[in-house]
Amino acid sequence: MLEKIREGSQGIIAKIILGLVILTFALAGVGSYLSTPAEVNVATVNGDKITQNEFDQAFQNERSRLQQQFGEMYASLAADPAYMNKFRSDVLERLIDERLQQQFANKLGLRVSDEQVRDAIRGMTEFQIDGQFNNDRYIALLSQSGYQPEQFRELMRDQMSRNQLLISVLGSDFATANEMQQLLTLQQQSRDIEYARIASADFVSEVNITQQMLEDYYTTHIGMYQTEQRVAVEYVELSAASLAEKIVISEQQIEQFYNDNKALYSTKERRKVAHIMLESEEEDAAVEAKANELLAKLKSGADFAELAKTESADTFSAENGGELDWLAQGDMDEDFEAVAFALKNEGDLSSVVKTAYGYHIIKLVTLEPAQQQPLSEVSAEIAKRLQEDQAATEFYDAQQRLAEVSFEIPDTLEDAALAIDASVVTTPLFTHSTVTEPLNAPEIMAKIFDSNFIAEQINSDVIELDKQHVIVVRVIESEPARTQGLDEVKVAVEAAVKAEQSAKMAEAKAQSLLAEFADAELTTIAKSANLTVEKSVNTPRFGGTLDGQIRAKAFAMARPIENKSAVDMVKLANGDVALVSVLAVNDAQVTVAPTAEQLDSLAEQNAQQAYAAVLASLKAKAEITRNLRASQASEF
Repeated sequence: MLEKIREGSQGIIAKIILGLVILTFALAGVGSYLSTPAEVNVATVNGDKITQNEFDQAFQNERSRLQQQFGEMYASLAADPAYMNKFRSDVLERLIDERLQQQFANKLGLRVSDEQVRDAIRGMTEFQIDGQFNNDRYIALLSQSGYQPEQFRELMRDQMSRNQLLISVLGSDFATANEMQQLLTLQQQSRDIEYARIASADFVSEVNITQQMLEDYYTTHIGMYQTEQRVAVEYVELSAASLAEKIVISEQQIEQFYNDNKALYSTKERRKVAHIMLESEEEDAAVEAKANELLAKLKSGADFAELAKTESADTFSAENGGELDWLAQGDMDEDFEAVAFALKNEGDLSSVVKTAYGYHIIKLVTLEPAQQQPLSEVSAEIAKRLQEDQAATEFYDAQQRLAEVSFEIPDTLEDAALAIDASVVTTPLFTHSTVTEPLNAPEIMAKIFDSNFIAEQINSDVIELDKQHVIVVRVIESEPARTQGLDEVKVAVEAAVKAEQSAKMAEAKAQSLLAEFADAELTTIAKSANLTVEKSVNTPRFGGTLDGQIRAKAFAMARPIENKSAVDMVKLANGDVALVSVLAVNDAQVTVAPTAEQLDSLAEQNAQQAYAAVLASLKAKAEITRNLRASQASEF
């Protein structure tokens, strides 16, 4: 048999077939190789690549952290493309910072041994059971997070070496008492300031706008003229509360419920008693005789509270004249209760009664008889309760019908609304920022602004807004975000150009005045330009009512020299320009020694600033390329 196969395989036809098979496998292998996508790098830091996989892992970890932090609100954040784009950029910048730190740590020769890495991993509580490292848990958690053990160990090694760098910088900084006092002196310093405003609005009439100016401004600020995505929807809302409003409860139903549930609207008899107890677990004639003597004294007019304090073995109640808490059936010994509940009037005394604890004399202190609320008082409450009970039953039936009909007829909500005797609500076009209730719930926002859902234009599933409150929604119209043309926003652009040009004129005016009156006082400059000078005495460095930009400029200026105040200018947020002069610097006197907590806080601030400076220096000198656009957006 094998010989025949061998002979057959030597023929020309067999060889051709075999060659074709070999060629097919070869081409398939080459095709697979050629079709394998090239590895995408999202950034390069000094020639060191940050791969797409590294970015995806960091992105997923950070996203999980945000989901835990914000809970249901995360869905609303994730539905905002602008927020998620910034989020992705922040993740990439953090990876770049970490890579720079790692490279610097390597340059300094900072190393972490295998033993240190192993000890750090074994010490992580995430991998422990009952305080002991558990390898099965370790492997399982790594697998859930998408890490291989070797990959995680190297990740830990890099992080620990970066921590060495961090600790070496942060741990080497300190603050002295003199440094702290100087800081407090500066913080508590105040200044006497005078200033004059040059209003940009005064120059608006002098602005001549050309078409080229409009086009240039529009092109430079084109991002300002992006419209938000807009959608219009229709929805059907169902709630037990709305169903309850339609339910009419008859007087007969109310009366029937009242009669069947009278116990709900009645209070049981309550009574408060006081007692004097003579302790004796067994029958004891002598103790009983003493109890009868006390009873005789009480009947003769002795004060019950005083006798309880001096004679009762129940020391806790004795301090309160023998009084006990409110009694309910089953709270006390059966024999005690039988006598206590047999007393009719407040102030009545019982005969001596024996219980398992001893001999008692009982006095009825307060009696609240059982009360029954009349039907007239609870009628409205009963009607509301019956409405809610019936509405809850109807709600679940209606919810089922709503789900079935909206699914079976997916291109309209009219039939679904008819099935539950509701109305279809239609909205005008709205954006993320203008959406109103009930559509502003995060889960609905995520749905109605989802591109796939918009394209399908079908009914959503039943979405639960709250307990016994649901909605079905459908997008009926949408407008994608777009850039408005210059003709559409011409009025706004003209206003912006006028504001920009008038602000430049105000600035030019200020510069001209400062150049013309280089050594003059502010009052002289203001008088020449018909400006009003305002003063702010004892202006604090932080807070106060003075414009923050004017205050910041004043505290950045030098002290007056020989009582001569320099004048400088500052552009304000509204386009105005202020001429500012510092008349006097009022130093605070700080004599109290700083506390240890203040010194630690200052040292920590200094250390953080030092580390930020180190990182900024590394980033400024590094060759960094970013290619985040090449990465495919993750599913949010």
